[in-house]
Amino acid sequence: MRLDRIAIKNYPPIRALEIEASSNVVIIAGANGSGKTRLKQAIVSTFQSPGSPSVTMGLSATRQEEEDAWKSMSIAVNVQQRCQQLEQYLASRRGNQAYTGAVIQIDSNRAVQPVRFEQFTLATPDPDDQDTPYSWYLNPFIGRWQELVNKIYKKAANRDQKIANFIKAHPDRLGSEALLKHPDPFLAYQEMFTRLLPGKTLEPIDPKAPREFHYRIGTSQPMAFGALSSGEQEVVKIAFDLVWKQITHSIILIDEPELHLHPTLAFRLIETLKDFGGGTNQLILFTHSADLISTYYSAGNVFFIDAAATNGNQAHKLSSLNDINSAVTRSAGANLGLFAVGKRLVFIEGNTASIDRLVYHKVAQTTFPDSYLMPIGSVENIIALRSVIDELGSAIFGIELFLVRDRDGLSNDVIATLETNKRFKCLPARHVENYFLDEHVLSEVAKTLYLPTDRRDPSKIRETLVHTAASSLMPAVLWNVREHIRLMGALPQPTVRNIDRLSIDEVINDISSQVASSFSTISSSLSPQALDAAIRAEHERLRKSLESDAFKLMLPGKLIFNRFCGEFFQSDHTRIREAYVDIAMKSKPQALQDVVDIFTGFSAIANNSVI
Repeated sequence: MRLDRIAIKNYPPIRALEIEASSNVVIIAGANGSGKTRLKQAIVSTFQSPGSPSVTMGLSATRQEEEDAWKSMSIAVNVQQRCQQLEQYLASRRGNQAYTGAVIQIDSNRAVQPVRFEQFTLATPDPDDQDTPYSWYLNPFIGRWQELVNKIYKKAANRDQKIANFIKAHPDRLGSEALLKHPDPFLAYQEMFTRLLPGKTLEPIDPKAPREFHYRIGTSQPMAFGALSSGEQEVVKIAFDLVWKQITHSIILIDEPELHLHPTLAFRLIETLKDFGGGTNQLILFTHSADLISTYYSAGNVFFIDAAATNGNQAHKLSSLNDINSAVTRSAGANLGLFAVGKRLVFIEGNTASIDRLVYHKVAQTTFPDSYLMPIGSVENIIALRSVIDELGSAIFGIELFLVRDRDGLSNDVIATLETNKRFKCLPARHVENYFLDEHVLSEVAKTLYLPTDRRDPSKIRETLVHTAASSLMPAVLWNVREHIRLMGALPQPTVRNIDRLSIDEVINDISSQVASSFSTISSSLSPQALDAAIRAEHERLRKSLESDAFKLMLPGKLIFNRFCGEFFQSDHTRIREAYVDIAMKSKPQALQDVVDIFTGFSAIANNSVI
């Protein structure tokens, strides 16, 4: 089940709001008091009382069972009008099936409280066999943790009893068979704990002696769960809350997901939650986190509630701002996270830095998790870029600085010079999109996004990529020749030694001689004969790249990828690139190996303080 449309009027402080966003992650942002929490409450109230909805909604099915129950692919819920389809469907959500196709709310009250353990024996029934009402996950979050911890221990106790019964009933069978038949239910929580908090491991539990969870850092002595920071405890609580019922095909509403969290931890939480149920759930985040807004801005699923608006829709989709606002929004998006900067800051430089940030961020989480990525746009002047790079090794209030960019606009010689500073790295390929051209990953993307079956064949995808690359050959030659002319045609700045000892005539003569010499060099380098040879050589070099996978690195990946998405996949390239990175990092990280290597190198520098 997915929430495609939300509309509400005269629900103070909201006057009129409408949002349409059928995507896995939707961010509803706004200042304090703009109505984010009130909107979430209205949605929760509607699911609690479908006979009297507080908000107008459009719901779409994400599985066959919902289509069958609704007798339609979607249902419309109108404010103050009973929706019998939704009522009947929610009433069927009980027991073990209660949290497939359901709604979960995680409100902002997630205070850390000690657990009161219940009394139980090994004969305690399996809590998963007991009927669980649909509304359980609509209750306040703070009370669910207390109940969940006790259920985890009861589940472990019941497992021990099942193992004992198995051995009694089958004395000739091995103990390993009993363990295989009744796997440890706590393993899922241990795996989730380490995924959220790399370097920390959750200790096994003993149902005969319930106590607060304990964990280790590396090989340290066990420490109580309460020794974690409040933010760490919070993300673990949220994730464990969903692990229990293995939530799938559900709508998860989270109020202020960034509360008490470092930006890196907040991003890791959201990316982890996205993976629940094989990515079948929908996350709707109500936030004023600058970092979450700037991270997911490029995906086009961020809506801002304008509390000051008096007419029309108060919700604005940030990605739809017109060209008049584009420069302002790019600048704002690039600087929204300044107030939550981490100690290891990676600048992303380039014309599409804000869009590329999400790609780099996903890679960095596995190789350089303590980093904070910030797009800075394009530094047009190479001298200005040189200045930035020269300062990367300088300490600014203890913040370590790095910079990564694509190859556009830089010659190999310039890149080699700049990369003498190990904190600057340039992609080996022309654009980051060059790494989005793996036909096998694109095939998986097509399957994940339910694109037509004729667009899922890897061989057909590769054939189309080569054809698209071939049609991009001449534009690529032109771009490279332009770069060649720009670099070769640049006049070096004249220098005059011991100028304070020279007369004005001597200075003029010295400068004039240098400029004349530079003009002579340029004339020779850019003569018709030299340009003819350079253009033909570049054309041949790029043409030969089409005979192998070399074109994926040498030709302009941005142009090829965008054309491929539009013409073959017939889908928005932003949607494809996000799915591509998710799939590649899970199933074929070597497709992004150059990017992985860059952040692995940055991590090594940071951890060893190498400049």
